[in-house]
Amino acid sequence: MQIKIYNSSGIRVNSGSVFSTLLLAGAMLLSTGWGVQRTAAGTGFPTVAGDEPSFSIGVFQLTVDPAFTFLFAPSPTYYYPGYSPGSGVLTSPTMYDFSSTTIAVSSNHVRNIPGNPYFPPTTPGGVVVGTAAHAPAFPDSINSYSPEYANIPAAFATAPNGIDEIMTEIESFALTASSSVLQCAPDPRVPTVSSTVKMVFAGPDQIPSLPHNRRSIGLVQQITNGAASDFPAQSFFDIFVEVNLPPVPGNNSINDFPPVSNPVHSGYDPLGGAILYNDANNPLIIVNPDVTSLPPTAVYIHGQTTAVPLRFKFANPPYWNADDVIGYVVLAGHGVFPTGGKSNTCAEAATVLDQTLGPIGSPAPQMPIPWLRPGTLFPTPDSGYVSVVNTVVDGGATNDLDDTVSFSPFLWVRDLSLVNLTNPIAPPAVNDSATYTNDTALLNLQVSDDGVNFLTEQQASVSMQVLISNSNSPAGSTTVYDTEMLQLDFQGFAPYTFRLRESPTLQSLGRHTIGPDPRGHRISSFFDVFLEASYDDGQTWIPAERSIRVQAGAPPAAPSSIFISHAGPNIVLNWQNEFTLQSATDVVGPYTDVTDVTGPVTIGPYTTVPTEQQQYFRLRQ
Repeated sequence: MQIKIYNSSGIRVNSGSVFSTLLLAGAMLLSTGWGVQRTAAGTGFPTVAGDEPSFSIGVFQLTVDPAFTFLFAPSPTYYYPGYSPGSGVLTSPTMYDFSSTTIAVSSNHVRNIPGNPYFPPTTPGGVVVGTAAHAPAFPDSINSYSPEYANIPAAFATAPNGIDEIMTEIESFALTASSSVLQCAPDPRVPTVSSTVKMVFAGPDQIPSLPHNRRSIGLVQQITNGAASDFPAQSFFDIFVEVNLPPVPGNNSINDFPPVSNPVHSGYDPLGGAILYNDANNPLIIVNPDVTSLPPTAVYIHGQTTAVPLRFKFANPPYWNADDVIGYVVLAGHGVFPTGGKSNTCAEAATVLDQTLGPIGSPAPQMPIPWLRPGTLFPTPDSGYVSVVNTVVDGGATNDLDDTVSFSPFLWVRDLSLVNLTNPIAPPAVNDSATYTNDTALLNLQVSDDGVNFLTEQQASVSMQVLISNSNSPAGSTTVYDTEMLQLDFQGFAPYTFRLRESPTLQSLGRHTIGPDPRGHRISSFFDVFLEASYDDGQTWIPAERSIRVQAGAPPAAPSSIFISHAGPNIVLNWQNEFTLQSATDVVGPYTDVTDVTGPVTIGPYTTVPTEQQQYFRLRQ
């Protein structure tokens, strides 16, 4: 195997913050008529601020951090609906919002950077967005590009003086999974629901006490300066959501998630559940680079950028602390449709699933996750690259949706796992490149001769080469490298004797990012690999119908939070999963294992009487 890494980005990228396909992809763009007065023919942007209700459908996938996968395990019967124990991916039900989605827009104005660093001189108090009729105490204007926007993509930040633009904001957005409002035929890509629960919401009308730095605001900009028409245009949104995962009988969530009576759910769904959010530094960014009219007919976008972390909003000892990262949104999509009726909703929902999750049997590439790593060597030691393995659990049924590529008509492969990536190298310095070579890597995969029955798992050594380059190394922020897999050779064996190789004509490109973290480094990595197969020992090669994405696997479960409480003169320490408790009298150590009559203490709760003036505790694997 051979891998090559490049860093061709000259733009600062915040780890986990850049998205081009997410929860509200197209919400602003797809609303019905925008509800505001248009300019004369030939321009296109509205001349009066206003807002518009819409009808929308959404779905998302969350890769759960290994430290919290226990929350979705059977207790005693089933995994959490939509959870895949093989990959740790949680897929939401299809969700609907028949009346709550409201998008606010400003009037058209001319961008004038030299005259004012933020807005045209004619609007020194900022640009009014919407009618301010929805959440009166919330701001109804946007006063600056920075710092009000959490992240502005480079194409918008460097737009020229003199172009037309409008500001936008999500005032209200709520997606509900319902067992009674709408009944569509079951779809194996998503779980069914047995109740009605509001799951995803955004905007000041839906999120209690929404901080101003988590406003979901965006821009629509004319592309051609001085053109008679505002179109074509480009647009983006910074989206901040909250997600409610309800407790479900039959698995650990029914015991571990906050119940109905939990007071933190005042203002949230009355069923209770775990409330998740994306923080102010990590918006879900959606981009549409080619808007030809308002509203366009349909927009679904997903790209090759870093997944966004979701955090617990409230503490729930001993299961999690507030702000712990439960996992990363790796796929999400939202369609806003021109009618609020339900006559065509099932067909529209199927379209959203196809565009977001990919057709059945061809899952869409997931966003790479910036996992916490102790060092920066490439490839990450003790890690590997895996394709999507996603068995959606729905009650007692399992739906196999693993990423599968075919070399029709004689071979199908899935569940690729590239491991034993020994002798990693240091990432190249700025304006340099490096090659990683490994002749003893191992490739695991499952094989089928009919695309249905995958009965044989094969493993063999592969010759591998990868190229990595760095054209920009920004200090103190994430470095983005471009990568290319140059060589991957695999020899199959009976009963399916075949050969696989990386395509000599199609580039297998990828991306590798290294970002800062106080505890180490945040690293994401993936390749979209084009393969060819031969059944006659290399005389004839058949290309796969498409590439297959392999991305860096998750690290082992890391020790999570220690919860401390008092019981009279004693202190009680509690934590989840099995980790060895250690203590020290100084914060920097040395730390030693805490023991009792059975040996090292590995499972909480642990009760002790303080014997030192100060004492520190930690967990180790």
